[in-house]
Amino acid sequence: MDARLRRRLALLSILLIVGVIAGAAIIVLGADKVMPGSNNGYISVVKPSQTGESSDQITLQQAQFDQRANNLTAIANKDQRVSSILVGKNYTVLAIAVLAASPAPAEGSNNTTGLFVKAEGQFYLINIDIANEKVISVEQLSCYGSGCND
Repeated sequence: MDARLRRRLALLSILLIVGVIAGAAIIVLGADKVMPGSNNGYISVVKPSQTGESSDQITLQQAQFDQRANNLTAIANKDQRVSSILVGKNYTVLAIAVLAASPAPAEGSNNTTGLFVKAEGQFYLINIDIANEKVISVEQLSCYGSGCND
């Protein structure tokens, strides 16, 4: 019985070590390189969480988010479609979404950022080409958030 228990503990230890090594590899290499096909979606940068961090960290993260949102909004407002939605209206930047870069970017690859905005009760996704500082598309959404099934 003692030998059986030792073998089980040894197996459990080996599995634990392999799991830790695999997890570390995913963190070091990045999930998009470890898991093929995982780099085709948006990486969402939503407003900073207000829990589990010091007030200084929250303030810094909020300032960084606000600065990024202001820069993107300034680029977006140069487009006639966006300015008709935002200028002079009450709007809120809900989230910023960055299109994940592919491991081997092709010529003219995407450097696209999505700006999720709520203006006058309507939700919009504004896709911006950062490199050229121009709006690619403006899309009205029926909803936004985890409960949205668009």
